[in-house]
Amino acid sequence: MLCILKYFLHAGTTLKDMGFEGDYLMLFDLFGGKNSMVCIDVGYRNIKVVEVTVKKNNSIFIENYGIVPTPQNSIKNGAIYDVDTVLSSIKAVIKEQNMKAKNAKIIMSGTNIITRIYLIDKVVGENEDFTIRNSMPQYLPVDIDNYRVDYKILQTIKDKNQEKYKVFVTAVPRNILQSYVDVLQGLDLKPLAVDIPANSTAKFFNREIYTKDMEEYYSKRRYKKVEGDTFAVLDFGSETTIVNFLKDRVLEFNKVILSGSSNMDEHIARELGISLAEAEKIKKTYGMVPPNNLSRRDHVVAYGKISAFIERLAKQIVKCFEFYIERCYGTPISKIFIIGGGSQLNGLSQYLFQLFNVPVYPVGLLNLKGVELKKNLDRDKLNYLINSVGISL
Repeated sequence: MLCILKYFLHAGTTLKDMGFEGDYLMLFDLFGGKNSMVCIDVGYRNIKVVEVTVKKNNSIFIENYGIVPTPQNSIKNGAIYDVDTVLSSIKAVIKEQNMKAKNAKIIMSGTNIITRIYLIDKVVGENEDFTIRNSMPQYLPVDIDNYRVDYKILQTIKDKNQEKYKVFVTAVPRNILQSYVDVLQGLDLKPLAVDIPANSTAKFFNREIYTKDMEEYYSKRRYKKVEGDTFAVLDFGSETTIVNFLKDRVLEFNKVILSGSSNMDEHIARELGISLAEAEKIKKTYGMVPPNNLSRRDHVVAYGKISAFIERLAKQIVKCFEFYIERCYGTPISKIFIIGGGSQLNGLSQYLFQLFNVPVYPVGLLNLKGVELKKNLDRDKLNYLINSVGISL
């Protein structure tokens, strides 16, 4: 799928229409040695800023990065309401980390981004783009005039003797998109693209992933072996959990679940009467490890709250699996990759393995082929950077 901003140009909308002056859509110089950019992921809890160099062989070199808390009340439903405050935070990171790149990309967050798969009847003699775009108003549950719409034809299938386009559609509210454009404009850098998490994740997983250490683990265990290369990517964020399905490394399904790891912190903090920061530390300490008769009270409480939350979340994830297979003409999932800060929860991968009976692989940046890091960079927080690095591709 094309990134959101690039698609608008293909649809006849210029960057000037979007609020940009001049030709800011810079194509990679295929004859040059490398391209450097600042990649920004504005999350509900943290802003991640990464300086990346994409080399001629398409390998990625991470020059530097910084993570800062997202200013309170600056983001609502994915839209950046306080652009100036967010801009100040991003500029401070760029200055503090001495980032030199002159280009920038940004990834949107938000639950109002719509991604759907539709089956649209093929009309003989009619241009496919015309057919699909004319069908959008009857499929999308929104006022389409207030959204920017992108689509990708996944395949053409036959259903009850009628040829149909299987179409993956993305719709983004104009006001949300504009808030991210405003941030890019205010950085004094050349904007390259605005993208969505699902597309960024798909780009990341379009490369070879190292899982050899876990392959040995699963080789000694019984599980359902599934043919084919359809896999799930579960992105456990602080406010949301994003479910993605990729077939032959092409994104076919995406669903945002309005539950994230910060919800566990809130439950633990409320029960124990402690701060959210303290609750987060307890969550990271115990995770899903069951307590015993000698366990402290905070362990017992944390386990109860975390287990109940994960069970509720897992039921929603299961529904996504069922919907993909039954309603989207999907194929069985052969494996699951888990990413995001919440994926580091102790015991989560084992729980998901028991639930789905397919291998579950926690994945970080260092599992991706063709990614190098500058020496002396702190590696402890690299798992938070997958989406921000993904948009560099």
